[in-house]
Order: sequence, then structure tokens, then C-alpha cells
Amino acid sequence: MTRDNVPAPVQPPDPSPAQQQPAGAGLTAAIVQGAARSFTARLVDKFLTNPPDWLRALWHALPKLWE
Repeated sequence: MTRDNVPAPVQPPDPSPAQQQPAGAGLTAAIVQGAARSFTARLVDKFLTNPPDWLRALWHALPKLWE
């Protein structure tokens, strides 16, 4: 092949611009995420300080599964 027969490289088309989120979308997501973290933290704290009987029984039964 000579230089004249080499095809020109093909440029990919420009990607379309990303969709813009509404103005409050990021703030709403942050509030929901913060509420979920707070709720999870309260549950973990409650169950670690005073676990219910079924959870305590399950915890003590776990080592028996590997025997």
C-alpha cells in the first residue's frame, strides 16, 4: 500500500451532553443518605447495647455451626 491508499482515521462522534439534574436533586439525595445513616447508627447502637433474646441466641449458636 502506498500512502495515497491509506484510509483516513475515523473520528468517533461527539458524545451527547449529560442530562442535567434538577437543582435540588443533590441536596435531596444527601438528606436521604444522612437520614439512612442516622437510622442505621441508632439501630446498631440499640442492638449492641441491649440485644434482644433472639439475637443473643443466634449469636451464641453461630460457633456451633462450625463444629
